[in-house]
Amino acid sequence: MQSRIDRLHAPGLIDLHYDLGMDLYEKRREHGVLVRNYRDDMRAGGMGVVAAAIYLENRYVPEMALHVALSQIARIVAEAQDPEAARDFIVCRSLRDIDTARAAHKIGLVITMEGVEPLGTDLNLLHIFHQLGVRVIGLTHVRRNMAGDGGVFAPEGSSRHGLTAFGKDVVRECEALRILVDLAHINPAGFDDILSIATRPLAVSHSNARKYYNIERNMSDDQIRAVGAAGGVIGVNAVLVSPVKAETTIDRYIDHMEHIAALAGVDAVAIGFDFFERILNRLAPAEQAVLGHIHFVPDLNNHSHARNVTRRLIERGWPDAAIEKFLYGNWLRLLRAVLT
Repeated sequence: MQSRIDRLHAPGLIDLHYDLGMDLYEKRREHGVLVRNYRDDMRAGGMGVVAAAIYLENRYVPEMALHVALSQIARIVAEAQDPEAARDFIVCRSLRDIDTARAAHKIGLVITMEGVEPLGTDLNLLHIFHQLGVRVIGLTHVRRNMAGDGGVFAPEGSSRHGLTAFGKDVVRECEALRILVDLAHINPAGFDDILSIATRPLAVSHSNARKYYNIERNMSDDQIRAVGAAGGVIGVNAVLVSPVKAETTIDRYIDHMEHIAALAGVDAVAIGFDFFERILNRLAPAEQAVLGHIHFVPDLNNHSHARNVTRRLIERGWPDAAIEKFLYGNWLRLLRAVLT
């Protein structure tokens, strides 16, 4: 079994959501954080590409949104270019960079944006963030911004409003710039709007099935089918697995993967672990309350545990060809279809 897992992980896994930027920003007076706090876990899990998300806590919105977002990018780049880190990491701004990182067995960091608060209402800033390396953008987090509304962490209650005119412009401009549009966190009405506008395949970087955790932050069966039908990919989240702590297990995590595969096909399933315990512990109680019942899977709470997912997929009888798609192949196909 171990040799099979090693072989499946050898090309390098792709995780399309990790709140790395916020943590590096909060530790901006330290140096070597990427190596000290992250490298060993990522290496142990066999990570090949990790999406380093720009995420903003409520205390930075709106006045400090642009400054903090730019500072997060600065910290990601500075940490990755540290001489010790550079042996293991490379910031990827193109498909060529991703291919270079994978060929060199380095960990490629793709900069993403979770919520467009840093843009305000200035579409020109999207071009600047693109120049700085942002290659995936989700329009919202939980809160409302100038583009639209986030889905609530409850079975119902999300805003019934779709995207604003600015939000629709963001989607169109992302496609023009070849930035991958991410449906994670958007409310149901905004989800439908993005699907109606998009002409390229879409990502859902980190979400799960409402079948097992019934909140509007997660995806209904119809949404899952729609993403699959449009050639999109869904990264299964390691946090919103179940509202019940006893059921928050790696088996339930695999249940989400299998449910999505049954509805949308094996080409629609990937990983978007969203290991954010560091971030959660720093949030104010009011912010934590908005996120509902958050439980962490004991044997899937950092990148070193990625092999546990592969082991369980093998035990459930999944063939290597499908597991390879889940671990990296589907994200790689989508990145090749959208990025340049």
